[in-house]
Amino acid sequence: MKLGKGSCNGTFGELVQGIIEERPFLITLPIPSLRSEARFVPEPAVSGIRVVDTKIKAKKAGESLLQLFGIKGGGYLDIHTNIPAGKGLASSSADIVAALRAIADSYHLPLTKEMISMLAVKMEPSDGVMYEEAVAYDYINGQLIESFGALPPFNLVGLDLGGMVNTIEFNEIPKKYSQDDQQQFLKAYELVTKGFKEKKLTFIGEAATLSARVNQKILPKPVFPILDQLAHRFQGGIVVAHSGTVAGILLDGNLPNSDVVVSHLIREMSLAFKGVPINLFH
Repeated sequence: MKLGKGSCNGTFGELVQGIIEERPFLITLPIPSLRSEARFVPEPAVSGIRVVDTKIKAKKAGESLLQLFGIKGGGYLDIHTNIPAGKGLASSSADIVAALRAIADSYHLPLTKEMISMLAVKMEPSDGVMYEEAVAYDYINGQLIESFGALPPFNLVGLDLGGMVNTIEFNEIPKKYSQDDQQQFLKAYELVTKGFKEKKLTFIGEAATLSARVNQKILPKPVFPILDQLAHRFQGGIVVAHSGTVAGILLDGNLPNSDVVVSHLIREMSLAFKGVPINLFH
């Protein structure tokens, strides 16, 4: 036993989220600068895991991990994060994954991504952030569908529309996707596959826009029409949190004048969305 440490990145919404042949899936958009960092101090004499009230999901997942390996006792879990909750940035999932990694580090447990998935989805639908690369992931059943690898270089100009969404409550609402919607998801999946294969962000951005457009029927973003115009103008794709409050425009980071393009887009978005916080992610 030792002081255990673990960390996990957040996401900016999802590149794509929907169903294919009745199977729920999402394609992750990992953001390394958004992080949860966990420290675990093991205490054999303590019953269960002690943690602040806001991190109850991480606590329960951690206790399930100890139970899985037949470990008695518990300890103190401390989580620091820069990921705001209820926005669609994978805050809860990142906390859970970081906590499980810290506890596993403390007890030298052979923790796999599959184990993390199994424990995470017991708490809530999971964002697939136990995988650092971009993946297609069944967020209800906690199963990896496909790994795409690292994203090509990108810039993402994002904004937070305010408020919060409760992921558990939102995912309990049945999603009614038409046949056309499901065709759009298939097309989006194919575009993502092509984008990663050819290392072209254009196709990935196009897929994200298709998915964001379908999501307007499920959790509409009032800013969508303006984002649509700006994305078209700046040759980017629209990314949204399908069960959150953030939205943004994904740009190709390989453009020779990408810094200038990003500056112009930030200025245009600041004018269009006065008073709304705007952030740049790479």
